[in-house]
Amino acid sequence: MKKTYASFEEVDKDLKILNLRRQIANEQVKGNVSSIKEALQPPEILSVLGSGMFKKLIISSLIGYVLRRIRK
Repeated sequence: MKKTYASFEEVDKDLKILNLRRQIANEQVKGNVSSIKEALQPPEILSVLGSGMFKKLIISSLIGYVLRRIRK
């Protein structure tokens, strides 16, 4: 559905509104990216995995993988 404008003031008003909506959307994306970066930090990943045997198993597996790669 196309909107018809009667004056340039209406066009300018809609353009300003669209520009503000775009800026808000950009800020929301920036916030989402920063929260994703925080969630993917190693301490956060390890805290999600929990404590105990599973955590030790994961860490020892990673260390073994790195050592095998270094030896080759």
